[in-house]
Amino acid sequence: MSLIRVGLVGIGAQMQENLLPSLLQMQDIRIVAACDSDLERARRVHRFISDIPVLDNVPELLNRVPLDAVVMAGPPQLHFEMGLLAMGKGVNVFVEKPPCSTLEELETLIDAARLSQVATGVGMNFKFARPVRQLREMTQAEEFGETLHIQLNHYANKPRAPLWGLDSTLRSFLLAQAIHTIDLAITFGDGELRRAQSSVQRHGDALIVKADMAFSSGATASLLAGTSFPYFEFDMKLVGSSSTLVELDNLWNITLHEPEHSTRATGAAKRWRGAWQPGPLDSGYERSGYHGELHHFFQAIRERRRFEADFASLLPTYRVIEEICAADAVAQGLQNAHNRIRTGLVSMPL
Repeated sequence: MSLIRVGLVGIGAQMQENLLPSLLQMQDIRIVAACDSDLERARRVHRFISDIPVLDNVPELLNRVPLDAVVMAGPPQLHFEMGLLAMGKGVNVFVEKPPCSTLEELETLIDAARLSQVATGVGMNFKFARPVRQLREMTQAEEFGETLHIQLNHYANKPRAPLWGLDSTLRSFLLAQAIHTIDLAITFGDGELRRAQSSVQRHGDALIVKADMAFSSGATASLLAGTSFPYFEFDMKLVGSSSTLVELDNLWNITLHEPEHSTRATGAAKRWRGAWQPGPLDSGYERSGYHGELHHFFQAIRERRRFEADFASLLPTYRVIEEICAADAVAQGLQNAHNRIRTGLVSMPL
């Protein structure tokens, strides 16, 4: 297969600003139709491609237009329901994150993909960002040694309320934002997830999540994330067994701290620091990972192999999300019970 016929589902901001421009840069990808529940919004695709049909429901799209793949950007309910429908018709499926709302739904998607034998993909653009790919290359080098620890900080100021009709702000935040950070911890942990522990602090409608993970490789990871911050900021540090520290700042700058180099003119007592950042010719979509994730997904289709960010790859990420939500529910229940006991004691006559 060379030419891949693609249908677009969900012509909102994410599709128009990131996914569609990345698709238009790719050879042998032909966008043949677009679909959105709001037909006027669907017609916005004509600003980019003037001669394709637009529809307002996915079943009609799948029945009327011959497709090799669909690229979806909508709420998780859409990804789950229409992803199942597309896979049932033998169409390869790429969805923006999150692909679904719960671990149980993810397992259903994985089973459907296995049954239909199609390629699946999730828009985990952090994983494919140019600086993160560079970081993976650096930490896999012999000089870095084994990864001992990963520290990730993901600061945000939203969401402060549940999204997509869910009943939990915590789950909404984990699915909308922290999913990237948890996925990176698992990617760089380089082994089976053995343990995850977490705690959640609440401050009005904002929250802070702390999580610790351990992997079969011997690596550990610590995550600090939440919505109690003034703006988005992301940083990551990795410690190697060669006493090397690598820092990634906001998906942009990488700083490498190595042990002393006796060959340097400054003397053996000095430490060396190296810096890396994307070059000026790196496009925004390449640097941010949108182009890379879609390129590798379509390569997987052509080569009839798994895509590294498919539905199954997110199983450990969703297990961590479920652990965080379950641990918080227990903590909330204990706190409510404690409050009831205190209230009862205060109200008891002496």
